[in-house]
Amino acid sequence: MVEVILFMNSSIVTKIDSSCYNFRVRWLRKLSNNLINVGGVFSWDIGIDLGSTNTLIYIKDRGVVIDEPTMLARPKKKRWTGLSAPKSDLKRPVAYGYKAKLMWNREPRQIEVVSPIKNGLVVDMEGLESLMAYYFKLIYDVPSKYPKIFKPRVIVGVPSFINQVQKRAIKSILIAAGAREVILVEEVVLAAVGLNFPIDEQNGIVVVDVGGGKTEVSVISMGGVVIGKGIKTAGSEIDNAIVNYVKMKYGLLIGPNTAEKVKIGVENNDLVRGRDLETGLPKSIKMTREEVQEAASLELGKIVKLVKSVLDETPPELMEDILKRGVVLVGNGSRMKDLAKMIEMETKICTVLADEPGMAVIRGCGRVVEDVSLLRQIKLVSLG
Repeated sequence: MVEVILFMNSSIVTKIDSSCYNFRVRWLRKLSNNLINVGGVFSWDIGIDLGSTNTLIYIKDRGVVIDEPTMLARPKKKRWTGLSAPKSDLKRPVAYGYKAKLMWNREPRQIEVVSPIKNGLVVDMEGLESLMAYYFKLIYDVPSKYPKIFKPRVIVGVPSFINQVQKRAIKSILIAAGAREVILVEEVVLAAVGLNFPIDEQNGIVVVDVGGGKTEVSVISMGGVVIGKGIKTAGSEIDNAIVNYVKMKYGLLIGPNTAEKVKIGVENNDLVRGRDLETGLPKSIKMTREEVQEAASLELGKIVKLVKSVLDETPPELMEDILKRGVVLVGNGSRMKDLAKMIEMETKICTVLADEPGMAVIRGCGRVVEDVSLLRQIKLVSLG
């Protein structure tokens, strides 16, 4: 009889212990959820379009707050080492963004203007970390509904063709600059989100992202890239083609900034100023739209060829959707008016230029920042 009583008491004790354990687990979960909610109140999410030529930053509930060139000007580093080399001191950059771009090809000998990202790849980690730290400092000063106590969570767009080393480099740079968490998403997927494309459906669309340093052509379906390719031909290469065209035809030397203005702003006639290679004196000429098209035709032909190669490898099940939805051009480099016409003539598929094509990726970042549930619908970039 005593043994039965002892057994009953031990079972009661076991039940009490288990109930206490369950209560403790529920209490800890509730506490963690409350802490997460409190952290969500005081933390803030941002989206970054980290391009070769421009960097755009979106803050939750505030919109796009930064749209500046991905450039910085800094004192030149010492190029030699050894006992005879002078001591190198880490000096702060003298200009960022637009101010640095205005100094491009105008800087004194002691200053260098660098772009830490070329062709979509990080080539200067120190410079990019300094640039992002400066931009993070700026967005900390942006007025907000709640105090910015914790570090932000960052959603950043990356090219689909970069390797694991580049992905880890971007993540480590942003964390060192002041990010709490970094989520990598392919730029073409974010562009599709920014175009209000239903990414959770089994439909396909072709997105051509012509940026400043690279061009990506991808087929998007079910929130991910089915097939995609990229080349280095983009806005910078078109600018160089215009520079070489003017040099060969008119004997006039112009800079990349002038070539960019000619590429974007030419309508009927545009006055171009530069240095005459024969006399060394200033000279002005007029360029027509036909001449700009002739100068850029070779580079644009490479983009058209890339689109055709991607369509050639696209699964046949998606061809019907592509014929219905067509090809969409995004990115600032796609503003060349003849590019859409060339792609449509070669592929026989309706090709349209998105409204404000340079804002497509950052709009996608903004939609994901405002609605975090979209992260469950799109395919994130893996670091493994």
